[in-house]
Amino acid sequence: MPAKAPAPIAPASASPGTDARARRPATARRRGPRALGRRIAQVAYYSVAALIIVACTLQIIRQVFFLPVIPSPYGSCQEGLLALVRAVDRARDAAPGTDGEDAALARFRSKLAPEWTYRDGVAVSCRGSAEDERALDAIERLRYAEEHAARREAGDLAPLRRRVRAIVDGQLGPVSPR
Repeated sequence: MPAKAPAPIAPASASPGTDARARRPATARRRGPRALGRRIAQVAYYSVAALIIVACTLQIIRQVFFLPVIPSPYGSCQEGLLALVRAVDRARDAAPGTDGEDAALARFRSKLAPEWTYRDGVAVSCRGSAEDERALDAIERLRYAEEHAARREAGDLAPLRRRVRAIVDGQLGPVSPR
């Protein structure tokens, strides 16, 4: 059996230094001006993003925890609570109409003013008395329920009111507007 000849050795690179460039680590290739510009752009981008996030977070914290309380113009907690109840009653009476949910809510909310702008001040004057705090809580729940009732009533009853109004005006003669 004849002996096999060893495999030929690959010839050396014709141009000197090409093997050295191919074996250089990847970090050495990134040290050029292009890489520096890319790094500066990344730092600038992330810095702007971080500044926006911090600014928004600070604004949210300020609005949630540090809003100024408008002092109540009412002499006592009970006067303030009565004013809030009267405002809810006034708003409930103003909400019904035939012009839809948005208009009903706008009427309801506009009639809550100015008493409900002092709600936090009334809460401060009621602080310390469990009975007064419970009364304020009940009044707030009533306002919330009345607002939702105005919304639901406007959405459900406004089309029916318009239809009946058209029937009354067309067949039975005009009636005084409500």
